[in-house]
Amino acid sequence: QQNKNVDAIVALKSLINEVEKEEHFVGIKMYVDPNDNSNILLTEEWENETYFKNDHMKTEHLQKFMNESASFLAGPPEISYWKFNSSY
Repeated sequence: QQNKNVDAIVALKSLINEVEKEEHFVGIKMYVDPNDNSNILLTEEWENETYFKNDHMKTEHLQKFMNESASFLAGPPEISYWKFNSSY
């Protein structure tokens, strides 16, 4: 939501602090659009896709975040899955 980017970033950082403790977690990068700071992109890396799609999505901290996020996010995130190809 417009003018809620600070709230969103604070809440996301708090969530990430909990997510980092999960098994199979590798890393998360947060990007903020320099032309629209209400547009936030997270890239997440996990060792186990099945864990991410199932157990991670059911964690208490993620469920709590999803319930509270309506006050600062415009809607649910767009999620896509990618497989690493190569590095140069």
